Amino acid sequence: MNGTETQIQMQKFLQTFMSRGILNAKEVKNLRQEIGVHAESNDDLIRFVQAANEAIAPFNLEIRKGVQEDDGAHFYCLVNTVETSLTRLSSTYTPNELELFKKLVEKIVDTDDGKMGSLAALSLTDKLDKKMGKEEGQDFFNRLERDKWIKKDTDGKISLSVRSILELEQYLKDMYPEFIKLCNICSKICLLGETCANCGIKLHLKCANNLFSKQGSEKKCPARDCSATWGSIE
Repeated sequence: MNGTETQIQMQKFLQTFMSRGILNAKEVKNLRQEIGVHAESNDDLIRFVQAANEAIAPFNLEIRKGVQEDDGAHFYCLVNTVETSLTRLSSTYTPNELELFKKLVEKIVDTDDGKMGSLAALSLTDKLDKKMGKEEGQDFFNRLERDKWIKKDTDGKISLSVRSILELEQYLKDMYPEFIKLCNICSKICLLGETCANCGIKLHLKCANNLFSKQGSEKKCPARDCSATWGSIE
């Protein structure tokens, strides 16, 4: 394969990420096939993404891999490595919509389970300086879900999706240091997960399942200074 063909493939790959922002693992696999990149192993994909990141690094952009907290699904997201605040989304959403998104984020990170009911979220429209109707607010939440900034479970509860956590990681850490916890296993932001009743550390559901499946029936907290039976206070 000549350099020109590789350059065209890379250009198509990046154009897709620029237009969509986030793709799941299956979509990335299909995209590779569409542009004629034959990755026989996961290492081949890693090398291709690394090459893409080298090309976009001068523009303060990076493709990062993340895992959806609730179901463990893998995603690839185009992230701005410099501008991490919500204001950078102003080209997509109005200032009033971004204010509503900010209030939604504030409420979600302040919950024990990382979720907020749909009706409670919709009531946030009343707290805006510039009032927003409920129908307009619902339409905005639908667009956030469509654009994969939030995720709604079968009970109608809203949580931040992997895109929000990847793209707004530094913003979340800077703005809400008292609420943001990192998973004790993977050291990534953990909003949806299990918490040790004894020491308070948090684990992603998938990380917890992997850990406890190896421990057998006696589940122990992985924190070095704890080791309490998981789910009990000692």
